[in-house]
This record gives sequence, structure tokens and C-alpha cells, in this order.
Amino acid sequence: MASTIGDPGKGSKSTQSGQSGAKKLKKTKEGTSVEDKNETKDDEGSITDDIRNADFYHGLIPKTDAEALLKKEGDFVLRKTEHNSGVIVLCISVRTEADKVKHFVINTDASKSYFIDAAHKETSVSNLINFYKSTKTPLSAASNAKLKKAIERPPWGINHDAIFIIKKLGQGAFGEVYLAEYVSEKGREKVAVKTMKGEASRDARNKFLKEARMMRKYDHKNVVKILGAAVHEHPLMIVMECCEGGAMCSYLKKNGKTMPMKEKNRFVAEAAEGLAYLEKQQCIHRDIAARNCLLSGKNNIVKISDFGMSDDKAILHDDTLEKVPVKWLAPETLQDRIYSLKSDVWAFGVLVWEIYSNGAEPYPGLTRLQTRAKIVLTDYRMKMPDDTPTEMGKIALQCWDKVPDKRPAISAILPDLKKLADK
Repeated sequence: MASTIGDPGKGSKSTQSGQSGAKKLKKTKEGTSVEDKNETKDDEGSITDDIRNADFYHGLIPKTDAEALLKKEGDFVLRKTEHNSGVIVLCISVRTEADKVKHFVINTDASKSYFIDAAHKETSVSNLINFYKSTKTPLSAASNAKLKKAIERPPWGINHDAIFIIKKLGQGAFGEVYLAEYVSEKGREKVAVKTMKGEASRDARNKFLKEARMMRKYDHKNVVKILGAAVHEHPLMIVMECCEGGAMCSYLKKNGKTMPMKEKNRFVAEAAEGLAYLEKQQCIHRDIAARNCLLSGKNNIVKISDFGMSDDKAILHDDTLEKVPVKWLAPETLQDRIYSLKSDVWAFGVLVWEIYSNGAEPYPGLTRLQTRAKIVLTDYRMKMPDDTPTEMGKIALQCWDKVPDKRPAISAILPDLKKLADK
């Protein structure tokens, strides 16, 4: 009897992959590459080179991504998934004639034979897949799922051995962020790599991969571009363009007092241009702030980054405010936990204040609780810094309207912002 996800076969164990082994950074002549010293014996037996390099092996992609790739009956991929808590297994995802996607665990026995249905076993995963594909034998009688066409990894799939770590840049929500070198057919290029801790929960891992999935949708000069994701093994990686100017907030704190007003105006306009694009894509960013705007290239072009909290729903309810930066939140978010494109507009107004205050923390002198109380109970609004252009101050106040629908769309104020930047 074949075992699907949630139905482990009796008398056998699933082919486990090295979830428990954290990656170590290995120094090389060319930099630092990522290597796993703690893969389990099961993983060594199942994720052999022929599987790891197979076009249809997609690594630890979530079910949502796998199902989106399977368009026709018989399309299939081989991937890793979490079967039981903390246990990573190999499974085959296949679209059935009923236009449903089924996920079959690959099991192994004491003799290291591999099987989906115990009635037929093979000495390797490759042989097992070849058997089902060549004989057209269903993976289970109930589903009648047959392997017809192996779906290749998408272009955004990156191998871990193509990434060479140069140095650590900081700590992200899920793991470390590194400056690295990415080696591809096009040559070598510096990139930023966001990593995922190997011991992370399934929920955290799905959120991390969702961020990569969100970023793949976007292509704009003022939005950080994703080059791909490495998901075959741990640590999971999101590989992005390198913004060597760093975070806008750090730049403002260091250079804000000597920056020409024209450059500050340009920062506002370029941030708005990126956000107007995201607005058009129906992306609720949820974490717009100077710390999440990066500066790229010699001219310090502003790029919106960090999509870890983003979503593409029209309105989003989220009951947790524990890790959320309160000082950038709109009243309806503070009171009712509601996020929307209009709450992003409010946060953009705070970003404008940050730019003209040289990267200072909003609501200076107030704690998170005091800020929330003043906004919600007294309808308090910050005073714009003294040298803020009058037109910019007016736009920021529009963004801080208590009624979400009265706040302007970013696309509506963009023309005026660009005019101010061109003065």
C-alpha cells in the first residue's frame, strides 16, 4: 500500500534528509562556500548525486510551489518535505487524472531498498522513479497517479555550490544575511544572501519560502531583485542583487546633515516609485521603513527590500503585534490588526519623516506603548522636521489621515513627488 503525506507506511521508514544538520561555512580560495557536515546516513543513501543533480529534483520547496508547477496529468517532481515534526522526507508530487495533486512518501527498509508501495522495491530512488515512469504503473490504485513527465527545476533554482560567502552583513528574521559571490554561466557577481536556520519550524520555513515566491513576481528598478533561491539542502537561501550602499537609515544617520535637499527629495520619490509599482501588483508590504530601503550602485538608487511580512491579499488580519514595529503602524492596524495598501501609505508617510529627520527614530522620546496611545487616543501626528519642503510636509499629513480611504494612493502622489525631486 502506497503511503501519501500524513500516512507513513507500516514496517518501514521514510527516506529522511538532513534537517537536523546545521550548515557550516567552509573557507575556500575563492571565498566561503556552504557545506553540510551533518547529513544523516539516510540522506546520504537517498540524496545521491544523480538525484541531487536531476532536473526534476526541486529540494525543499513547499507544497504550494510544487503544485503550481504541475499543469497536466502525469506531471511530477521529486522534492523534500516535512513528514512528521522535525523529520524531512523525500516525496513525489504528481498531478492525477482527477486534476488533483497527490504527494507520495518514498520509504526505505532495513536493506536500504526504496519503495512507495511495498509490492515493488528498488535499490535507488532513480531506479524507483524510472520503474514507475517506464511501466506506467500507478503509484497507488486509489489515485491511479502515473508518472509521465518530469518537470524541470525553474530558472530561479540555484545550487548551493554556486554561492561563496564573503562576509556576514547582519541578522535577519530567519537567519543570517551575507555578502557573497554567485558563480553562474554569466560569470561571477556579488550578491546578498539571506539564509534560513536549519532548525527552523515548518511555519517559519514556509514564510521564508513565501518571501522568495513574492519577490519572484516583481521586476522594477526601485525594488530589490531576487536572482533565485537555493532550496536543495540547508541552509535555505534567498539570493538577491547586492545593494552596496546598505540600508537607507544607516546612510541618513551618517550623511543626513550634509546631504543636499535634492538628494533627500530623490530618496522620497524613488521609494514612492517602488511602492507605486508594488501597489499596482496588489502587494501589501507591511514593513515600509528606512531600514528596509536599500541603496544600490554609485548613485545610491533607492530599492524597496525585505518582503518577509508581505502579502498579496486585499486586506489582511494579523492578531500578532509582538515583533511588529509599532511606530510605523496605522491606527486601524494598532486597533483592529488590519493591514491594507492604505496602511502601507501611512508607513510611507513615516518613511518621509525619517528621510528629513536624518534617520532618527519616529516619535522621538516615546515608547512603543506611548506611541500607540497617542495615535489611537489623541489622534497625535508628528511634526515634520523644520527643513522639510512644505509640499512634502503636506503629502506626509495626507498619508496620515485617520480614515484609510482618505489617504492617497502612492501612485496618485508620485507625479508631485517626482516634480519636487527634479527641482
